[in-house]
Amino acid sequence: MGRHKMIKGICRLCGEDTDLSFEHVPPKTASNKNTKYTSVDFEDYIKIKDPLKEKPKGQIKQGGIGYNSFCKRCNSFLGSHYVPAYKRWVQGGFEILKDTEFYPHKYLIKEVEPLKILKHIISMFLAINREWYLKSYPELAEFVQNPESKILPNRYRVFTYLTRAEKLRYMHHVVHGSLSTGVAIKCSEIAFPPYGCVITMDFDGDLKYLNDITKFKEFDFNSTTDLTINMFQLPTYMPFPLDYRSKEKVEVDIKKGIETSKRMEKEQESSKPDKKTAANNS
Repeated sequence: MGRHKMIKGICRLCGEDTDLSFEHVPPKTASNKNTKYTSVDFEDYIKIKDPLKEKPKGQIKQGGIGYNSFCKRCNSFLGSHYVPAYKRWVQGGFEILKDTEFYPHKYLIKEVEPLKILKHIISMFLAINREWYLKSYPELAEFVQNPESKILPNRYRVFTYLTRAEKLRYMHHVVHGSLSTGVAIKCSEIAFPPYGCVITMDFDGDLKYLNDITKFKEFDFNSTTDLTINMFQLPTYMPFPLDYRSKEKVEVDIKKGIETSKRMEKEQESSKPDKKTAANNS
């Protein structure tokens, strides 16, 4: 565990109240050993007028992104059962990343273990969410805890995409609403190169540009296969879930937002009675 301290809490996998070790998300071996990042609360981030130009203020951390979410036993279990398969999956993704947004890739990754990959992705969502997540969605932990299990209820779906993760994205469980479609999606999202991953609850639609890999649950635990995959490479300039706007689009939207805010402030100021008028009325 190195310099990361143990803390008391509820293990997000077994549910035991015990000492929790530090779980790297994604694993250290998946290029997250020395990650340097700024820890910023989401509520503080959204107060920034222009996130593309203003750097958020927060605590600078290094040594890999992670959470004190699992007990030592569960942490070791994940490391021995699923991490090697996820590392291989990540290596394949890094080999094809390009500096092009919305770039479609068709590629072959040899000797991957789909069920192990899916189980580890779900373990990462358990890690980044709070205790209530385990209590509300216990089937996720049950699926991860049993290596041989293929039982993942249809209400859960896992999607993925390629990304350079211009902004790392660790979004805990939220309800994402769309004004254009009127659809509300319960989801959680992680974006760390070379992949972004999304888990949804009770959603039966499609997510544009994203690949549904829930079918990985149909493979046997020790099943190894060669996968031919069609996957888009998407940008993540903002920390919001399911937001894959290009940099140019984000810049335009930010400018519109700032102009709208200024206009509203002027309208509110002009609608206030001046001091002379207020005195005469009194």
